[in-house]
Amino acid sequence: MANSSRSSSPTPFNSDEEDDYSKLMSTRTPVSSPTRKRTADDADFDSEPPSDALTVLPRSNGNHLQSIMTYATRKRLRPEQVAEVETFVADPIPVQLAKLFVSVKANENALAKLHPAKAKFEPNADLKTNLTRAVNATLCSASVTQYRGEAAKNDIQTMLMRYRWGNFVAGTEHDQAAMDTIHKFIGDVLTQSRSTIKKEIVKSVETLKTAKTKNDTPSLRPKSAHTTIFQLTKILVTKLSGGKAIAIPITAALCARVALMRKWHVKMVKGKVDAEDKRLTLWELIDKDLQKIRAQAREETEADPGEIAKRVARAFVGILDSDRKNHGSDPNEQIPDVNVSTDAAVISYQAEVDETIEARSRGHTVSGGVNPEEGDDKENDEESL
Repeated sequence: MANSSRSSSPTPFNSDEEDDYSKLMSTRTPVSSPTRKRTADDADFDSEPPSDALTVLPRSNGNHLQSIMTYATRKRLRPEQVAEVETFVADPIPVQLAKLFVSVKANENALAKLHPAKAKFEPNADLKTNLTRAVNATLCSASVTQYRGEAAKNDIQTMLMRYRWGNFVAGTEHDQAAMDTIHKFIGDVLTQSRSTIKKEIVKSVETLKTAKTKNDTPSLRPKSAHTTIFQLTKILVTKLSGGKAIAIPITAALCARVALMRKWHVKMVKGKVDAEDKRLTLWELIDKDLQKIRAQAREETEADPGEIAKRVARAFVGILDSDRKNHGSDPNEQIPDVNVSTDAAVISYQAEVDETIEARSRGHTVSGGVNPEEGDDKENDEESL
């Protein structure tokens, strides 16, 4: 009998066998919760709740209503609001729930009116000043690839994203309305500055008109009365700098660009523009000539950037020399060394503008409205000018 009881007892648990799950399951009995005996009270749980539980909830009696009205008065509700509370208490529960939901929506509408609409983005004074400076530095860059179109606007926006002038804070670029406002401002300043440049070029060679002759055909003054290229460039830079201080370096490369502008204005006055180009504006003629210079610079160079830059520089040397022959030059007048005549900060800023334009031309920055042929040339080789 003793042997029988020993054989029926569970096998002792060995910790070395804890990973042998089959043995664990065959030798040990899982522990289960003890079974509770039912009592007479359990009969209450056998019946299901009535389907109309919400409708049988106790309603407010007279004492409840009086307590609620007193509380409403203590909270300083207006008389009409106290009356609404009294009506609400008497309403069926579904109506009360619906009224609560309607009140939530009404509150949402009221809160929405308290939040003013987002103000339209307007460039502040600092942003306008810096954008204007960037526009004028771009127009006076020896690296500019075109004076019209989207390329110049995109170059300026690239600098804006880098320096975040004025109230152009992080995230503004994701506000399309704000970007449209900025894009328009840049375009307006470009138009105004190009107009300023053209007016000064006209003054440098044309016969000044009076009220009586303002509608006459433009004519050129004698060569001796023309403004020299250095003086014309100096006037332009002063005008674009706001007349306060020269904020753009005057270089031989810039003088050559101004000479290109004047060359085409004179051609228009003399009627020497090709028939196919007569419909083009001054700036369209200039941009077309820039494209021609770059295209011819690539011929027979096997696309070597260094050689292309030299050929472009030589072309502008010829343009500058022609301007001096056609419009005169002062033998005592020389373009000063930019490192001596210009503030270092101005030189550094212009260099950054030039690099932004050149990077886009090389394809390092994606910009719209750029001709694929505007590639790798670096037209600001001042030593060659």
